[in-house]
Amino acid sequence: MKIDLNLIKELRDTTFAPLGDCKSALEAAEGDLQKAIEVLKEKGIAKAGKKADRETNEWMIKVETRDGKTVWLKLQCETDFVVKNDHFQKLFQDIFDRLFAVSTEIHDFSELDESTQAEINGLITDFVGKIWENIKLGGILVTIDKTYAYNHPGNKVASVIYYNWSEDIAKELALQVAAMNPMYLSFDQVPADERSAAKIKFTEELKAQGKPENMIENIVKWKLDKAFADDVLLEQEYIRDGGKKIKDLLTDGFEVFKFERFAI
Repeated sequence: MKIDLNLIKELRDTTFAPLGDCKSALEAAEGDLQKAIEVLKEKGIAKAGKKADRETNEWMIKVETRDGKTVWLKLQCETDFVVKNDHFQKLFQDIFDRLFAVSTEIHDFSELDESTQAEINGLITDFVGKIWENIKLGGILVTIDKTYAYNHPGNKVASVIYYNWSEDIAKELALQVAAMNPMYLSFDQVPADERSAAKIKFTEELKAQGKPENMIENIVKWKLDKAFADDVLLEQEYIRDGGKKIKDLLTDGFEVFKFERFAI
């Protein structure tokens, strides 16, 4: 049967499927728009399975706090072209908004209840079936802890500071984390085996240089602090003022408990 071009366009606008697929679906559905949508959905699931192993090297990241709840989401795809697509951004926002309805602390997709997992998987599968790219959920976070959430321009990097008292200080820490990518909050969090290995290395070097035994301990401590400073948030140079360390920003009453940085 001959399919009206306007009906093909309507199906295209509704599903985002290629025009050729829309025409074939309408022919299979004998011109019934709703049946054609179901035909495309079934084809989409098959397409999604074929694309599941393809690499997803582009992504969109967002973190936001609403009414005391913080949500972070990373959604990955294959090309920058799709990231900028309005339909991809709508898919991202639909999943993002759905996560705000979650009532428990979540740090991994597997921790979501089965119905929410199925709903989000369905949204992704339907979308993959309409485009020529694989889409993957890169990570999620839902927390009710007090946080400051920061999105770096471009939606490629985001950070979250868990803190108490001053939002202004938390903001500066969030900017620092996004820009400088520290691994630890303080020296206390540096793994003992890493510090031990570095201590042995520095001690042996100083002994080989003939440094006096009574000086070695203090020199080693200085070298350890210097070696790990770039990886420790509180010891990093403040990006707005190299004459200060991040710990110099902390005032009486302010507490930072941990941080998280989200990127690819």
